[in-house]
Amino acid sequence: MTKRKMNTILVSAVTVLLLVTASAFAGLLASPEEVKSIAGNPDVKIVDVRYKADAYGKGHIPGALQVNCRVDLEDYTRYTPNKYPQLDQFLDVMARLGIDNDDTIIAYDDMYGIFASRFLFIMELYGHDPEKLKLLNGGIGQWQKENYEVTTEPTVAASTRPYKTSGPNNNLLVTWNDVLHDAVEKQDNSVVLHDTRPEAEFRGENIRAIRGGNIPNSINLPGSSAANDKETQLFKPVDQILETFTVAGITPDKTIYTYCHSSYRAAQTYLVLTRMLGYKDVKIYDGAWMEWAVLTALPSENTSWLAAMNK
Repeated sequence: MTKRKMNTILVSAVTVLLLVTASAFAGLLASPEEVKSIAGNPDVKIVDVRYKADAYGKGHIPGALQVNCRVDLEDYTRYTPNKYPQLDQFLDVMARLGIDNDDTIIAYDDMYGIFASRFLFIMELYGHDPEKLKLLNGGIGQWQKENYEVTTEPTVAASTRPYKTSGPNNNLLVTWNDVLHDAVEKQDNSVVLHDTRPEAEFRGENIRAIRGGNIPNSINLPGSSAANDKETQLFKPVDQILETFTVAGITPDKTIYTYCHSSYRAAQTYLVLTRMLGYKDVKIYDGAWMEWAVLTALPSENTSWLAAMNK
């Protein structure tokens, strides 16, 4: 039996399981209609996570709080700065947004949910109930397409009790050392390494660090291409997404290490695999290609160097 046939059989089996247990994994996505129906509830926080900081002032969902990706979701006290925030930074953001542990969070952006997913993953990393973390399906574009209003009036966060967390759950993350030993050197055969970047970055054609290329033994499947409709940005049907990942070799029986350039796309993949498809063991390499590329002693494939490209 070929590997492709085996994966097809696995897709069918897992699809049946997902249909039987759909209610457990149906909670990630919220439609504009659903968001509208619960907007204004004091226990619901709508969060605008568009990457361009000036987008919020040009029009946002009424009641939405603004998150600045570079300031709030990246850690410039560490190198490389794309890593997720440490405890004090996270708590400062929660206090500024008026978010407490019992809130339901609905995040949106204008880029396939990639930036909003980073915010939601960070919330889960610090212990927020995943069932209370929602993604607006189709982002603000779908909101406007369905003729719901936007406003330029900034939202003032309500005061709330301090957010309580014991710190990040590092079981959701892996380091470059884990990736090297478990995936590159294949010391753990249960691990599949997933590169969720666009193909041009994987092949070293688009260089965004000191070197381009990919981590050896990684499977390239761009997460937004696998999960989202390109035109509408809406998420595809679950069975279609599952088939795409499984046929590529990213199967639910494995431990998935996922990475991208700067740990934004990987966050979206994490949510898709765990919340939509029910994968049980997914971890993010949050150092991402930004870190791996500058650690030049680490191996790479499809390698190209920035200096060489500029000559």
